[in-house]
Amino acid sequence: MVPNKKSFLIWVSVIFVLGLIILFIWGFNHPKELTITLQRSLNPGTNWPNGESINILLLGVAGNGLRGALLTDTIMLLNLNFNKKQISIFSLPRDLWVEVPHSHSEVKLNDLYALSNKNTSDFSKAVSYNLIQEKIENITGVKINYVIIFDLIGFGKLVDAVGGINIYLEKEMVDPNLVNPHDKSEIFDLSPGWHYLDGATAIKFVRTRYSSSGDFYRMTNQHAIITALKDKLTQLSSVWNLMSWLKIYNSIANHYITNLDFNTVWELFNEFKTIKNNQVKYFSITNRPPDNLLISSSVPGIYENATISVYILLPRLGFERYDEIQQFVQNSLAD
Repeated sequence: MVPNKKSFLIWVSVIFVLGLIILFIWGFNHPKELTITLQRSLNPGTNWPNGESINILLLGVAGNGLRGALLTDTIMLLNLNFNKKQISIFSLPRDLWVEVPHSHSEVKLNDLYALSNKNTSDFSKAVSYNLIQEKIENITGVKINYVIIFDLIGFGKLVDAVGGINIYLEKEMVDPNLVNPHDKSEIFDLSPGWHYLDGATAIKFVRTRYSSSGDFYRMTNQHAIITALKDKLTQLSSVWNLMSWLKIYNSIANHYITNLDFNTVWELFNEFKTIKNNQVKYFSITNRPPDNLLISSSVPGIYENATISVYILLPRLGFERYDEIQQFVQNSLAD
């Protein structure tokens, strides 16, 4: 039986009204997301905060159940310049000795996030990142638009969600302080050449700093991980739809904290995937040539009721003097 025109219009009207009711209820409970969605529907194209580029602070923590759960041992500033089709990534060392904003206390840079959340050790509740955001802005001279914080489990889940990643090693990576995640009787050891990393192995890869260059070695490895993830996400973007991305986004729930909404993440990725690997530039703030922006030093500390010497890094110009670092960042962004 073929429905007549009148009944067809009635059903269309009912479905439309039901849709409006659902949208109203959702919008009532999510006013911010509704406003963002409507604005972007009415105004195609993204109007980023400073016109042509945005800055994202990316932090990595160990997470619940691990020593130093809220210490940010991964600290990266990402500048995405859409006019130049270029991404610049600056890694900052966790051992940089800084003054706590609005205080006369002094700590390592990686302790600021934990200080902002000193009333909790639960990552899912550690939602304040104001101290480290303000300090990174002070160090680099760059205004941060968004913050993303991952714990190790979330990072591993992301790697697994994209089907693992491929990494090429020029030299053997071995760390007697870590174990093979798939055989606890073996130490973590990767031979030179190509390796497929699942989430558990990728976590070991980004954690190791068993090298004469210590934390700087880890920073370089983290750059390799970002390149590998970008390659995998770009490859998959042609076969995945929006629902696939939403599934990934939700699969890492409780393992990330951010002020980015899903719509912005989706738009950012659509910009991100058009940028080629040779347009992604990596920089590290270090005490090594050619820039020598930092110097090594030490401060007294207490460990198990004994006074010890704690390794730190300072700006070459002196404590809290970031002029050279800011100039380095600006010059790097201008190239």
